[in-house]
Amino acid sequence: MSASVLVLSAEPVEERMAGPAIRAAELARALAAAGSRVTLAAPVGPAGASSSAPSSLSRLDAGFEHFDTLLEAAREHDVVLAQELPPTLLGRLRRLPVRLALDLYNPVVVEVLEAVARESPRAQRRIQQLIGMRALAQCAVADFIVCASERQRDLWLGGMAMNGLIDLETYRRDPTLRSLIDVVPFGIPDEPPPEAAAEPVLKDGWPGIAPEDRVLLWAGGIWGWLDPATPIRAVKLLDGAGAPPTHLVFLGTARPGLERTGQAPYAERARELARREGLEGRVVHFNDGWVPYAERGRWLAEADLGVSAHLDHLEARFSFRTRILDYLWAGLPVVTSSGDALGDLVEHTRVGRAVPPGDPEAFAAACSELLDAGGEERARIAELRPSLRWSEVTRPLAAWCDRAPALPPRRSQAGALRRAVRVQYLRTIPETTRTRGVRDAARQIGRRLRRIASRP
Repeated sequence: MSASVLVLSAEPVEERMAGPAIRAAELARALAAAGSRVTLAAPVGPAGASSSAPSSLSRLDAGFEHFDTLLEAAREHDVVLAQELPPTLLGRLRRLPVRLALDLYNPVVVEVLEAVARESPRAQRRIQQLIGMRALAQCAVADFIVCASERQRDLWLGGMAMNGLIDLETYRRDPTLRSLIDVVPFGIPDEPPPEAAAEPVLKDGWPGIAPEDRVLLWAGGIWGWLDPATPIRAVKLLDGAGAPPTHLVFLGTARPGLERTGQAPYAERARELARREGLEGRVVHFNDGWVPYAERGRWLAEADLGVSAHLDHLEARFSFRTRILDYLWAGLPVVTSSGDALGDLVEHTRVGRAVPPGDPEAFAAACSELLDAGGEERARIAELRPSLRWSEVTRPLAAWCDRAPALPPRRSQAGALRRAVRVQYLRTIPETTRTRGVRDAARQIGRRLRRIASRP
């Protein structure tokens, strides 16, 4: 009998989604296609109930604040799969007869170093400690962990080893530890991308872009650890080079939940640079919204190249630039910065070019070369694409879920979880007091005490 899986998303699964919600929805879809009975739980966003959850799934409208609802749902499933869980919820789930699979595809312990750059030094230390403790708690109690690349796997295994979280009995049974932590990258849809629509959105559909012009598409958001300046300056170098005009289009600058990420200023900085260089609205264009997930194929179909660039930071080494997978799904050759997992993929499979970070001249040269002769890259993308499908990359997770009901629970190390819970409350209660008042802080403490009292 196939396992039943409860997939938890921290973000709404709706028409417009960013990476975390996309991944939750696609993993749920792939597990259902592999034979599991799947429920997708996600908070309701501004758009209301989900319009993007696949029809093959059961849907539960509940976010992490709906503590009791999620616990009740977990009791009815064999496996709970989540990207990150609050320590208090994690603690309650580990006491239930359910297996925990945690998706650590986002190396948050490294990303936080850049994400908190605009905070005060005190806040940076507070957030970094909280994130580190939470990550350790996930690793301490999970029955199974997935991440997006072998580099990420090394990161998490190293952290677990340094903190005494590798159980010797588990290691003796499986010296590879693949039974504890394995790689499940982001994937691409099994179905082919759509053809260009009858009504264009870019070429002859966007002001200033003619049908014969060439388009470089930046398909994700603009975050503090990325480098939109390099492709902007590269397009300036390509401007007026005698070929048809080359445009750079940023697909989205208004990520759902952007105000909570602290990343809003970085898109404006990119816009200011394009404005100073005299490029905005002429060869550099910003879509002020966020393209619905189901409609992204229309934009990809009209592009000539997919581009991405990042700064030379530690974050890049462990990152997984998920929107590059969309480029490959659409058959677009890629120009990206080197130094990350997908830059390595682009280089090794020769489906584009990976250039040194922060080098506009090299970026422009790579774009020019592929725009003039990218046929071989497109042929190699077609060969590579089947191995990138969600149905393929999720095989380790689907196989584990099938075995999970019969597996003994992992011997979790509760000390790391207790430390995470303690740090969470020591750090968040003063913040709640400051931002929402003593009454709300008291309610938070009361909820915590009631949860402790209700433990079996």
